[in-house]
Amino acid sequence: MAKNCLRVIHQVETIQLSWQRGQSAPRFASAVTFKHPFDKQALIDLRWYLEEYLRFPYGIFPDNAAKIEQKLQAWGEQLFNLVFRSSEKAREFFQAATYDGLHNCELAIASDDFAILNLPWELLYSPSDRQFLAPSLAGMSRSLSDYAVRGEIPILPQDKLNILLVIARPYGERDIALKTIARPLLDSLAEIRQKVNIKVLRPPSFEEFERELSANKGFYHIVHFDGHGDFDPNSQGFQHSLGGLGQGVLVFENFDGSPQIVTAAQIAQNLADCGVPIFVLNACKSAQEGEDKFSSVATRLVSLGAKGVVAMAYSVYAVAAKHFIGRLYGELVKGANLSQAVAAGRKAVLNQPQRPSPKGDKILRDWIVPVLYEQESYAPFIPEDSTDDILDLDEFLESEETVTQLVGFPDEVAYGFIGRDYDILRLERAFRQNNIVLMKGMGGVGKTELSCGFARWLEETQGRDSKMFFVSFEHGATLINVISQVGREIFKDKLDKFNSLPTEKQQAAVLKYLQKEPCLLIWDNFEPVNAFPTGNQPLLTGEERNEIKAFLKQLRSGKTWVLITSRREEAWLDCGYTLLNLGGLIAGDVEELAAKILQTAGVDKGKLPKEYLELLKLLGGHPLSLRVVLPHLKTQTPKQLIEALRQGLDTFAGEEEEGRDKSLTVSLDYSFSKLSEKARRHLPFLGLFSERVNVNFLFAFSKSPDDQYGQAYQAVFGENLHKDDWLGILNEAAAASIVEYLGGTVYKIHPALPWFLRKRLNATASLHNQEVISELEKKLLIFYAYLADNYRKELISNAELASLILRVEEPNLLQKLRLAEQQQQWAEAQFILQALGEIYQRLGRKPEFKALRQRVLNQIGIHLSEAKAKGKGAFELWIYLRINEANEALLRADLEAARVIYQEILDELVALNDSLVNNKIADVYHQLGIVAQQQRQFEQAEQYYFKALKIYEDAGDLYSAATVYHQL
Repeated sequence: MAKNCLRVIHQVETIQLSWQRGQSAPRFASAVTFKHPFDKQALIDLRWYLEEYLRFPYGIFPDNAAKIEQKLQAWGEQLFNLVFRSSEKAREFFQAATYDGLHNCELAIASDDFAILNLPWELLYSPSDRQFLAPSLAGMSRSLSDYAVRGEIPILPQDKLNILLVIARPYGERDIALKTIARPLLDSLAEIRQKVNIKVLRPPSFEEFERELSANKGFYHIVHFDGHGDFDPNSQGFQHSLGGLGQGVLVFENFDGSPQIVTAAQIAQNLADCGVPIFVLNACKSAQEGEDKFSSVATRLVSLGAKGVVAMAYSVYAVAAKHFIGRLYGELVKGANLSQAVAAGRKAVLNQPQRPSPKGDKILRDWIVPVLYEQESYAPFIPEDSTDDILDLDEFLESEETVTQLVGFPDEVAYGFIGRDYDILRLERAFRQNNIVLMKGMGGVGKTELSCGFARWLEETQGRDSKMFFVSFEHGATLINVISQVGREIFKDKLDKFNSLPTEKQQAAVLKYLQKEPCLLIWDNFEPVNAFPTGNQPLLTGEERNEIKAFLKQLRSGKTWVLITSRREEAWLDCGYTLLNLGGLIAGDVEELAAKILQTAGVDKGKLPKEYLELLKLLGGHPLSLRVVLPHLKTQTPKQLIEALRQGLDTFAGEEEEGRDKSLTVSLDYSFSKLSEKARRHLPFLGLFSERVNVNFLFAFSKSPDDQYGQAYQAVFGENLHKDDWLGILNEAAAASIVEYLGGTVYKIHPALPWFLRKRLNATASLHNQEVISELEKKLLIFYAYLADNYRKELISNAELASLILRVEEPNLLQKLRLAEQQQQWAEAQFILQALGEIYQRLGRKPEFKALRQRVLNQIGIHLSEAKAKGKGAFELWIYLRINEANEALLRADLEAARVIYQEILDELVALNDSLVNNKIADVYHQLGIVAQQQRQFEQAEQYYFKALKIYEDAGDLYSAATVYHQL
């Protein structure tokens, strides 16, 4: 415990510093007027740096972050001057604390104003000592001014530190990751797991919270709430010193996963009634608006008797959470008081500042994130003294044995189980409603990894009290395999007797056990059981399938959970399962997996350009796609890989991994070989598409031998297809999980499938028909250009349909735009770009459209003369790009920028000295007149209008002349 204490006391408009050395009476400096040290922008910048910067550390953002890091010291010095240089007495107190050693001193900030408590006091910086104070102090805390210390809490169990972990994610996929705190918490406690008991509250409802605490009064040292907090200004019963009504609330979950708002007073009452002294609180998204949210919750809990509340003032990275929480709980296990433990956790974060980012690990000064609220010093755990000096070898070896609930599980994959937080949340919620769940997903998407990761998560967090079993049906496992595996484990002490029983009695014994015990059964790769793909022979007989079907029905309403994974729905089971569809990894998990793949491949992620993120996005979060493609960054740039994947170039000869379960190519080859001859012949056409295909457009392109499109298709594939043909082919492919049906006439293509199919297309083409494939691709480009232009025009008369189609076809349009650039098909490029521009404008994606425009402009030439030399299409496209740029400036009322761009266009047109562009010159004069008119430069506007008018009238363009007369 620290010997000395500095205390900053805030009251209304003043602050006062007190100093207490040891047990002597505290001394007080004169109160001084409090002046808020930061402007709003400083706090906004600080939050951006801590929470947003490392998500996209490219462009100007590293420089911005460096500037903010420099400002941390300045901001801290402002606070320091306010507190310790406001009077001679304050200077004297700080000098005394420094003389005795800051490591012997705690600093407390007392106030009833949330705005004061929310200030980043951890930034306090001493200019003379050139150091931030928080890492040097014995402890640092916040407290309420007007609330007395509550009575002592009875002594709690001292054999283990008992923690109740509440993980509430009521906002589903929009929420932060389920394991953001839980995963690093579990990892960090691995070394002291024998001294820590962690239980995850299931379900995370307030009713279950009350039941758990009431059933275990005087047991838990800590409730760790990992969820959302808020401030309800209309809530009654709490009035802070400024006179405002309201109190903090936390968001639990109802049984169905919806938000359940609970006041801090209700929570505090339960903590007090059940003798829980410490509450640990994590900041989530709803607490990031700089309002009175978590501080209000923390102070409310402390005011009603909690000995301490540890909170995160900002969102915390999982790596930082691991360092902080591991050290926090590690120190508490050793007997440290809460303030000391938080200080030690802060130092752990300070000393290990590397945080993950798309560019590799970067330093982040996030040691200021943890904060502590307490009214008095408190140590929750007093470790028992060990008097045994002699090591008992047998006892030591026994303590090192790992006891697991998992039976028959495969080893973890090479890169470990990554992410899938929302999917684990969905699984937990699904099992609350139904004890049989079928998880459907494309081949290689990670169903096996998720099911195993889910089981390990349950084991680590006490989610299942009994054993968990894994059986793969890939090679034809039957119910007998299931019964044998379970029976061998649960009756292992009487295995001979169990094995001697008839099959019926073995099944009855296992069924009875599973009905009564909360186990987990995972049945993986289930699709071959009943013939996969459709038309193949089932791996199990009809009788064996019926046995499985009957067994599942008997398990219904029992305590055991059953998780089935398959590439398709298994409606024949007729057991009322809940269906969950599994997609790719989310962006953050993709980056984590990619980092491990690149590390193994020897690729320095920090040296990769920002196109690396585009590559990750293109791969769609598919784990096998990532594993197959990313190692090639050792020899290819991200841009090269993007082009290769999009165009299907034969770049990936010789995969790193072999075997169906290790290689995407082999997996796709296997599925592909099981398709019908017709599907195998025509599916390679999908190699010319990206992400999605629409049956209507496939049909429109390939149907007729009498138009240019159908002729090009027939030349490659030997026949034309109708809509029913395509539906049959794609439904067959969907059954094999090569594509995924999205609804209507739209199908999703596996991220790496176009590359795979393009390789097949090229491999079957002999030298004399390579040209027909090129011609096919060219005709498809023309088809998409006219399609884009048609639906762009439809935006006027049928906006909803046209907008939907263009959004769905966006990946293909972007792919075709690149192809048009490469082949210098500038008219087609303009059609596509115009359609994308319209839809991007409607979706508020203007920066993306601007980037596309600039990319195309760089291709055709910055100057009009360069574009004109490339043909009429390039000339028209250049005019469109620059006029669009000027019009955009005009729309945002940036008149000067619009004037400059129009003038640049005019200068380029005039420099051509070509009478054929006079109408373009008149158009620009007209626009310059509009700009001048809006700038209220009426004389200049009139001059522009008359110049335009003369050109129009000389050319006989009376319609355009009329528009000028209107302006005049």
